[in-house]
Amino acid sequence: MSAFWVRESSAADGPAIRGLLASVFGQEFSEDEWRWKYALDPDGWFGTVGVLGERIVGHYAGWGMGLLVDGEPRRIFAIGDVATDPSARSLGGKSGVFKEMTAAFYARVAGEVPFCFGFPNARALAVSHRFALTRTLLPIELLVISVESFGPAPADAAAGDAVDETFDPLWEAARRVRTTGLIRDRARVNWRFHARPSRYYRMVWRASGTGMTAWAVLSVVGEEAVVADYLGCEADGRDLRPLFAAAAEEARRLGARRLVFWSSPGPGQALLASLPGERRAAGFPMIVRVFDEAAVRTFAERGLLVPSLYDLV
Repeated sequence: MSAFWVRESSAADGPAIRGLLASVFGQEFSEDEWRWKYALDPDGWFGTVGVLGERIVGHYAGWGMGLLVDGEPRRIFAIGDVATDPSARSLGGKSGVFKEMTAAFYARVAGEVPFCFGFPNARALAVSHRFALTRTLLPIELLVISVESFGPAPADAAAGDAVDETFDPLWEAARRVRTTGLIRDRARVNWRFHARPSRYYRMVWRASGTGMTAWAVLSVVGEEAVVADYLGCEADGRDLRPLFAAAAEEARRLGARRLVFWSSPGPGQALLASLPGERRAAGFPMIVRVFDEAAVRTFAERGLLVPSLYDLV
């Protein structure tokens, strides 16, 4: 019988991993999407694979994300593209392929990141908690609000597919008031929302003579426009209503009738809660494997929860 072992994955494993994912999930993972998601990620990636003979039969990986925790830059991993070939799930002794891959993964990243996270379905949730030693951090709730609820767009609103150097002053101002949340400098914004080959995002912003003063990004599917991320630079969030009005106007132009947000701590949530709309359970929680309890607690209490944490998948 061929030997089985677990090792770190490399860029050269990409075609074999994509083949595994296609066979397990029945959906092709294009080379362009793979390269964007892994090789081009500004915050890097790390993964482990289970190997039987010379064949990759399991994959467990995380894409890096830059995160501010109380203003301090950290890196975390978003876990995904997890798969095990059904014919190999009994390998690895009593622990199995999945547990051996997760053990190797977390042994490697434990000293580098405060936590890793994911958004699993019910079946994957139970497996992850049991074998990857994750725990549920937060439920995810959607706020669905009619575009008509936000009023007219401000006169200084504009839209486009990417941001330029006029975005930089906004990020510098925003990071001083949003001290816990994803790092959204210009390079990361353009990688995340402009360079992706398989999904189209539309950005909206407000601008003055010195640069952008607020920014949001939309993913429009049918009559709903998901507000994937947003930035303002006022601590009390008073600049977000006109920003959301600009987003609603652009969403309406693209055929959407509703904006979809994630319920979250932080600026803008009091405004959203005051508007007529629908609350929906997302159908998945946020789970974490924790190495720094204080950082996780800070994120849960003050971090901005946005769909761009999730919609890499």
